[in-house]
Amino acid sequence: MTPEHRAILERMGASARVVRHVVEAAASGRFAEPPREGEWSALETLTHLRDVVVHVYGLRIRRLLYEEAPLFADFDEEGFRRASLVRGEKTGDLLETIVAEHEQLARLLQTLPDAEWSRQGRHPSLGVMSIEFLARRVGEHAEEHAAQIAVATHPG
Repeated sequence: MTPEHRAILERMGASARVVRHVVEAAASGRFAEPPREGEWSALETLTHLRDVVVHVYGLRIRRLLYEEAPLFADFDEEGFRRASLVRGEKTGDLLETIVAEHEQLARLLQTLPDAEWSRQGRHPSLGVMSIEFLARRVGEHAEEHAAQIAVATHPG
């Protein structure tokens, strides 16, 4: 495995630990409150993060492992997030799913031959996406939203 691919997998694991840390350190009672008018609460952010890692990055990576040049469907992030929030999922369950998905994706990719990381699919409006691109986004996306959760639960 190339050092770059190894770093992507390490970042997947590290970013899941960062998300766990900020959720567990969140100020009690602040999780469902948006930090400012029009911004997502930490709960909305965590729900979005789970939805995207499972239904976008995870699903697309899995399809790329066994399909040739799949066409990726668009993801209705807002609709899916709202439906998830209506179901009233517990913060701990959302967190555990995020962490488990990061771990599972890392396990799936740890033995993938380097040449296979370039396997690609196409999104109708976003264009070409490879396993490497999507795997990198798993860690980046989690880090971005972990920072957002930290701000939402520790305003000041």
